[in-house]
Amino acid sequence: MVQSSLLRGVVLWAVAIAVVNVAWALVVDGEAVRELNDADHPFQENVPIPIEGLLGAKGSLPAVFEADFEHMVDPSADVGWAITSADGTRIAGWNGTAQDQASSWEGSLAPGEYVLTCSGPDEVVAYMTLTLEPLGPMRLEGHLLATLGLVVLAFADRGIRMWLDARGVSDSSEAVPIGFRGVRPLIDEDPVGMEGQWSPPMRG
Repeated sequence: MVQSSLLRGVVLWAVAIAVVNVAWALVVDGEAVRELNDADHPFQENVPIPIEGLLGAKGSLPAVFEADFEHMVDPSADVGWAITSADGTRIAGWNGTAQDQASSWEGSLAPGEYVLTCSGPDEVVAYMTLTLEPLGPMRLEGHLLATLGLVVLAFADRGIRMWLDARGVSDSSEAVPIGFRGVRPLIDEDPVGMEGQWSPPMRG
């Protein structure tokens, strides 16, 4: 019986920890999409890309850049793009023609200032997006904190329940005055015996 109860407790703990960590994994995979160039806005040759870590995090953010060019006149027009850091370091880039398939880059970007440089004629429409995972740098820390928070919450809940139970027992014991504890009321006496004691005297 004890082993069965212990096994059930271990299984419940394992399930709770798994649920909490799966929930955090879904949250940390949240994405923030930035449209850097599209058909609804004028074509920009130099687009600043400021990147800041969430809550001041210094780790690199997972990033995916996608670019697609749509030709209006000449499908063989030369186009290209490049992402450089504030000090001029080239992070990624691509060159081709407007009729080529969409290009993309996947990596990570540390917090800082970047610039997207685009090249192409006016008869080309560029569609460019940068997708970031703001919580990506805190993935491991989040799993640890989620597990620790679950343990702390469980023990805190147990402690509060024990304190409330102890307070309830104390309150119920103090509800009866000390001087009257252990005294049985007369109503509990045998009614027959009581009637015999108070029977009227017999007349001759």
